[in-house]
Amino acid sequence: MSDTVEALTQQLLKYEQNGAANLYYSLNSKMNEMADLMNSKNLSAVAVDDPKDKTFDSLKIIWHDAASIATSVDALGKLAKVTGDEEIDISKKPFVETIADSRK
Repeated sequence: MSDTVEALTQQLLKYEQNGAANLYYSLNSKMNEMADLMNSKNLSAVAVDDPKDKTFDSLKIIWHDAASIATSVDALGKLAKVTGDEEIDISKKPFVETIADSRK
């Protein structure tokens, strides 16, 4: 029973988080992974003439969309008012949710 309560509590916390900030940090992490992947490959060592080697094609897809992804993540960070403190940003209630709070 306590496992169920804990699982439901964790699920509820996700609904109370600032989703835009959470998405920003997730996408920012993925951009870092993309950069690490690209940096780990030496283009001079890629066999571009081998039709079975898709390394160059995969890298091309990443760098083709890199600018639009970075622009979108930057805009999302501004929209979510990201401060750089992930824990605070994600736990902060969005303004829209605070205006409907009941008054006491």
